[in-house]
Amino acid sequence: MSLNGTSVADIRQFNRFYTNILGLLDKHVLNTGYSFTEARVILEIGFMGQCIANNLVDKLDIDRSYMSRIIAKLSKDGLLMKEESTSDNRTNLIRLTPQGIELFNQLNQKSDEQIESLLQGLSETEIKEIHTCMLLIQRKLERLI
Repeated sequence: MSLNGTSVADIRQFNRFYTNILGLLDKHVLNTGYSFTEARVILEIGFMGQCIANNLVDKLDIDRSYMSRIIAKLSKDGLLMKEESTSDNRTNLIRLTPQGIELFNQLNQKSDEQIESLLQGLSETEIKEIHTCMLLIQRKLERLI
């Protein structure tokens, strides 16, 4: 199936619109001092509890060397700790420090507040429609990855 030019343009316009609304191109996400990618790494580690760098590379589709630099920066900032895996001494487990958990909770809460603020002027029916459409988009596109 081939998309017509209007469909492609509309999808691209929506992506630009939504990215702008969420402020994803801002230098620092949610006034934290961290980039969007750094914030995503913190959130993913927080949701997983602990992981290895390869989990993050796969989940976020980020270049390994870029991920290594992000992990080094977040470790230097006192947000992450690495410890040797008990099952494989060639692997380091990554987890959030108490300071990292605090930032994770802040990012999580601010992200929720951002969405609540975004949808504030809409009716319950409109919010349900948007929610349903977003879930549909996610289900359709997840089949491709």
